[in-house]
Amino acid sequence: MISFFGNFSGRPQHSGIAPRGRQRGVSIITGVFLLLLMAVLAAVIANVVSTAHVNMAADIGGARAYQAARAGAEWGMFQLDPNAQGAGLPACANTNTVVLGHNVAVNCQSWDTTEGSRLIRIYRIVSQATAIGVKAPGIERQVEVTLEKCRDPLVITVAPFDC
Repeated sequence: MISFFGNFSGRPQHSGIAPRGRQRGVSIITGVFLLLLMAVLAAVIANVVSTAHVNMAADIGGARAYQAARAGAEWGMFQLDPNAQGAGLPACANTNTVVLGHNVAVNCQSWDTTEGSRLIRIYRIVSQATAIGVKAPGIERQVEVTLEKCRDPLVITVAPFDC
């Protein structure tokens, strides 16, 4: 039988593909590229984890500073005659103290007014807590409270003297 196709080996005789012995360097370039890709990925992950830890530490420091400032504000409110045992209106109390690693400054201002025979004093207490030390630079919180006390010397003659 006569064949018009000849001897077919699956690849043309002169395809331009080099023999196996001359193919060098392709796998090393791929390997170096993959190593660089993995190194960049590891650096990005390390950066994200480090940033998350720093932010979490700042959140914890902020919560502690808030609690210290709140403690200062509550101290300032307690100083204002909590049982209303005095016939006169109490005066403001200011302080600077340290509470659990925070400098706490409590400042109080007051304004007097009258309403009929009632004497009313309005208090504004500002408590600011600032973290001490290099572990928490720049972390501070402030709590502000406004309250009033009332005395009516014509109607209430025995303790408690609140209106």
